[in-house]
Amino acid sequence: MPGITCNCGRQLPLTRPPSREIPSGVDESAIRAMVDTFYERVRADELLGPVFAALVADWAAHMPKMYDFWSSAVLRTGRYSGRPLEAHLGLPGVDVGHYRRWIDLWESVVNEHMPPEAAAVFVDLAMRMGRVMTEQYAADPG
Repeated sequence: MPGITCNCGRQLPLTRPPSREIPSGVDESAIRAMVDTFYERVRADELLGPVFAALVADWAAHMPKMYDFWSSAVLRTGRYSGRPLEAHLGLPGVDVGHYRRWIDLWESVVNEHMPPEAAAVFVDLAMRMGRVMTEQYAADPG
């Protein structure tokens, strides 16, 4: 199954097993609208906003990466080829509380934008990545 390997050596799958259907109600425009809403809230968030303001200089360049990531993870388009764990681990000023807040915001936005079956897929993927990120942060906070 396609995935990424975190610094701890464990494989984190980014797509569901091929035998499962892509959830109804998910397409590129739905992903884009959901991701846009999510990052609008992140930027306005008291905890996450300052971190993202300091780390993302060019939102116009950052957002297409986010669309591609979620499109690849859920629709299996294969457009994303980055290393999300490595990109997020060791960020200055980021701790487990930031990841937990990110997940809370993500779940809220996903549930607003997606039908329940699709929302569960997006939330599950984020939770799995968040779990690995928080485990890695706890093992090596920087």
